[in-house]
Amino acid sequence: MNDKRNPTAAMKPFIKKLLSGLFSLTLLIALPASAISLKEAQSKGLVGEANSGYIAVVQGATPEVEALVTEVNAKRKREYAAIAKRNNIDISQVAARAAEKLEARLSKGEYYQDNLGRWKQK
Repeated sequence: MNDKRNPTAAMKPFIKKLLSGLFSLTLLIALPASAISLKEAQSKGLVGEANSGYIAVVQGATPEVEALVTEVNAKRKREYAAIAKRNNIDISQVAARAAEKLEARLSKGEYYQDNLGRWKQK
């Protein structure tokens, strides 16, 4: 729509795209700021240390909590894999040892999973 008599008519689609892009950028910047931290989720009883060496949802499975679980577990898996490779052992051995250490570090009231898969509070 290139109208020489009305230059603002040609600018409208551009302005709409610009505003849409700025809005999207604002959301991307704001989302990480509102994301829940691992410690906060643990202290609220939303996630706990599973007996597998990863975290799992205990209660309150929201998209935000699910995203946190996915992110934390992906980072842990990468780290466990690197440790396993360096020590020429299976990743499950690293994860099992990590589960013990992570459980020991929990604060009072935070959740962990026992060997039978039951959630317990420390």
